[in-house]
Amino acid sequence: MTYPLFKHQAEGIKAIKALNDPERGRTVPGCFFLADEQGAGKTRQAIEAGQELFLTGEIDQMLIVAPPALRTDVWYSEELGQLKQYLTCPARVTEYQAKTRSWEINMPADRFFHVLVTNYEFIRMNPRLEPLIKLVEARKTFLVLDESSAVSNHEAKQTKACAHLRARSKRVLLMNGTPVDESPGHAYAQFRLLHPDILGTKNWWQFRARYGILGGFQNKQIVKWTNLGDLSRRTAPYVLRRMKKDCLDLPPKLPSVFMSVPMSSEIWRIYKEMRDDTLAWLDQNSMATAAQAGVRIMRLAQITSGFLGGVKDVETEEDIPTRDIGREKLDLLLDFVEKRLHEDKDFKLLVWSRFRPEVERTVNEFRAKFPGVPVGAIWGDQKREERSASITLLDPRSAPPGPALVVGTVQTGAMGLNLAAAHDVVYLSNDWSARIRSQSEERVHRPGQTFPVSYFEILATGPDGQKTVDHAILKAMKRKQEDAVLTMEFWKNTLKDNSLE
Repeated sequence: MTYPLFKHQAEGIKAIKALNDPERGRTVPGCFFLADEQGAGKTRQAIEAGQELFLTGEIDQMLIVAPPALRTDVWYSEELGQLKQYLTCPARVTEYQAKTRSWEINMPADRFFHVLVTNYEFIRMNPRLEPLIKLVEARKTFLVLDESSAVSNHEAKQTKACAHLRARSKRVLLMNGTPVDESPGHAYAQFRLLHPDILGTKNWWQFRARYGILGGFQNKQIVKWTNLGDLSRRTAPYVLRRMKKDCLDLPPKLPSVFMSVPMSSEIWRIYKEMRDDTLAWLDQNSMATAAQAGVRIMRLAQITSGFLGGVKDVETEEDIPTRDIGREKLDLLLDFVEKRLHEDKDFKLLVWSRFRPEVERTVNEFRAKFPGVPVGAIWGDQKREERSASITLLDPRSAPPGPALVVGTVQTGAMGLNLAAAHDVVYLSNDWSARIRSQSEERVHRPGQTFPVSYFEILATGPDGQKTVDHAILKAMKRKQEDAVLTMEFWKNTLKDNSLE
């Protein structure tokens, strides 16, 4: 199934292809940032633009760098990948990994479009990067950096690797579903990758001096941003941002439905002990890092999901093996699914979790309780065939008739996939990243969706309705804060506010 090219997509393709646009102030040639909302079709726009640039002789190769899951499922996949769906010219698509593999379309041909697909983590090391640099130098290359927030840290190895590739590429396109102006500091690395002349600063220190106000420890931390109007003026000509509601006629996203479930008295006792220990630790460790605090918060969240173990402490202490301690959320989910299957013979459900053990247990329970219903899983480090079969269950192009249930971890499944055959989404547990949450919601709210989308939050409470870390994580997510900026004080105040004893 190939959807017609929407008007906003045609406009985006035209903007990507343009060498510059002096009327808009886009004077640096061959670079662009596509920041459409998730589900608006950025991937298709990049493929169509690259293909047209190839046909006119302006490029003869496209290199796509993406997160691992997107590399495989969204770009490369010969079954359901976007390249397979939208390439029409003679082309050879190669996955650049430790073991390369390729597929071809409309071959043989005297001249064909070379498309290379790799991921950020793989090219961080020089032995892997240097052969790729040679491939880029050998042809007129169009570099596409998908989910460009992966290169928002100017000191990261993968950012530096992409800078080497950019320096040898004829054109470059950055794509990200979240505008970079939500975090001005992240704009530096991404727009410098496009071209240093856009920002007009020689290095990070000059950028920080222009836009940052310093304070905090030894007066070396950015405590506030300033002159953002100037930053916007410089970057705006190179950015195209459209919202789905303005360019797609999709059914609505319905407000989340909250389903509370009380923990047993025994699990509540375990939870309170760890919560109180966490609060004491936060009080005593004011210089601890957000990552260290995050480990303790995740352990609390594990308890509300009915298990413990499997989270390694950044202070190198060993964790206990994963073990089940409760199943309140799981039983509520099973009852919910049983009712929906009786109501809808074609019921298809997507379930998200923060934790792989929770996903594995849910998948096993689904298969045991609903033996006639196809069940799939999406998590990291699984076999390609298993992942592909799971995605097929909810991709509107391949979904089978009848019911289907898919459970996935938000960190590995939230980006790029089209799972719009489902229109019910349940969150068993949440990551506190607003970006990941937004991405996960958009897997079902995109072209191909024909029903209003319903979202359900399963939240654990104390035996008498006391709020838990589940509520605290939702609060953090709604504040649109990422791991690095969630302070000790935030967690202390939020956990205390939510204990309600």
